[in-house]
Amino acid sequence: MGFANTKGDVGESTRKAKSLKEEIKEKIFQMQQIPINKKVLMSGENGTAKSSLALGIMTYDLKPDEVIIYIDVDNSGLEIVQNFYSKEYNNNQILVYRPNQIIEREDGVEVKDEEKTIYAISNAAMVVQEALDDGINVKGVIVDGVSFVLEFCEAFMRLEEDISVAEGVPMQKWKIRNKAFRDFSSPYMSLPVPVMFISHADFIPELQEENSDDFGFSSVKQRFIDECSMRLILTKTEDGDLVDYVATIKKNRSDLTTENMQFVFLTRNKTTNDIVSDLKDISNVIFPQKNSGDK
Repeated sequence: MGFANTKGDVGESTRKAKSLKEEIKEKIFQMQQIPINKKVLMSGENGTAKSSLALGIMTYDLKPDEVIIYIDVDNSGLEIVQNFYSKEYNNNQILVYRPNQIIEREDGVEVKDEEKTIYAISNAAMVVQEALDDGINVKGVIVDGVSFVLEFCEAFMRLEEDISVAEGVPMQKWKIRNKAFRDFSSPYMSLPVPVMFISHADFIPELQEENSDDFGFSSVKQRFIDECSMRLILTKTEDGDLVDYVATIKKNRSDLTTENMQFVFLTRNKTTNDIVSDLKDISNVIFPQKNSGDK
């Protein structure tokens, strides 16, 4: 078998080929158009304003044609959205999806279907990608309730392997839970837009280490943390009537100089219930190009 190309064919292809300089120039300009798709993990105890901060950052400098997808896994975010972001909610700029799937047992009691719920959460990421492909301007996604997702994955594993809640789990069986969790997280990690994940304190390795003599942080949690480009720990401090809500940056892959920086993003007066928020600085740290480059 001979080669199809002749000397004339090679010469023609050479004339059409781009120079190295042109290829580099094209790639550089393409890089400037790459959208910010940072993946951020916010973790903290209940009542540390995790959902409020995620919503505040996502709605900061929100354009009229932009939408935010809010995956409300723990069924607590909708109330915050309706109370504090009613304008964006009523304008369909914050779209809230509650993925929990309920089934009725033979005795008539309604219970959560963990397997279908995990599928619904994962499938929501694929729907977001389809919306982006259709030209919908999705600014970002919030997944509120990552700790619950991991619990659903464990419940699915126990049901699949017929292991009761009271029983210990053989080491090799945890792979089922871990795979189910990765099947949830991978579609969100692949989205070309920012995603903010919200978890309880069980996703804070520093806190787990402090509270346990036999410290062991599960590999599935550590892998998830490693995949996120940014990690924040949320806390609150009280001084008389004033309650400060603080975000501490524990990881920022794009700017190491910001690690361990703290931001008081919200202050509440317990007596008057007045709230003062300041999101500019922390928003510019989390999404510097998006918030500063558009102005």
